[in-house]
Amino acid sequence: MERQEFQKKLEELGRLAEERGNRIRAEEVRDFLKDMELTEEQMELVFAYLASRLVTVEGYVPAKREEEEEAQLTPEEEDFLKQYQKELEYLTLLGEEELLELCEQAENTGDGGVKARLTEQLLPEVIRTARGFAGRGLPLGDLIQEGNIGLMLAMETLGLRAEGQTALDYLKQEIRSAVAAALEEQQTERQAGDLLAERLNHLSDGIKKLSDELERKVSLEELSVFMDMPVEEIEDLLKLAGEGTGDGGEDTEER
Repeated sequence: MERQEFQKKLEELGRLAEERGNRIRAEEVRDFLKDMELTEEQMELVFAYLASRLVTVEGYVPAKREEEEEAQLTPEEEDFLKQYQKELEYLTLLGEEELLELCEQAENTGDGGVKARLTEQLLPEVIRTARGFAGRGLPLGDLIQEGNIGLMLAMETLGLRAEGQTALDYLKQEIRSAVAAALEEQQTERQAGDLLAERLNHLSDGIKKLSDELERKVSLEELSVFMDMPVEEIEDLLKLAGEGTGDGGEDTEER
């Protein structure tokens, strides 16, 4: 499977989901990619990609991998988790059948009290989901918070779940999607920061090299030609770095 071909397919799938209001059925995803002959592991990556784009995949509940080891928590995260779990000790958790009945009641009546009770019942599920994503860039507390937000929002969209998908599976899916999306956003921001730092270092090296060659300050125009970079981009990078552009904005000092 060619990487470029796969990437193109993912982009097309993302656009298709966007056209449908960021909702798509799991079987539609699999049918769309059937010619790619993907493994289940690769399909998991596809679903994670869709989650990162805030796409709800109806009918998809990630399989738990028992063989996966949970990430080691920091001492601060351990303390947070213990305290949070202690605060939930008052809960008397329902069995799955009772929980499904509560889901049905919440969906059919829309009663705020029922939804609040169901939300409480699923807080441990939020913890389990967040714990599974720990160690990937966001503190456990932030992951739990994002999962809780996803759960509360999903309570208001229960009626949008796919035919044949239980309300419980839908809520679990939305919790996971919310946590995955938060991680993807954080990773994107970090990558953007790394790219900016790389470009600033490249610019700094170019300024030094050209200044050494000419044995004087260099103008933005000279630097633009030397680095094959627009003057406006150089100015923006220097501003982001908190550095001036030299005398009267004409020159840039050696760095």
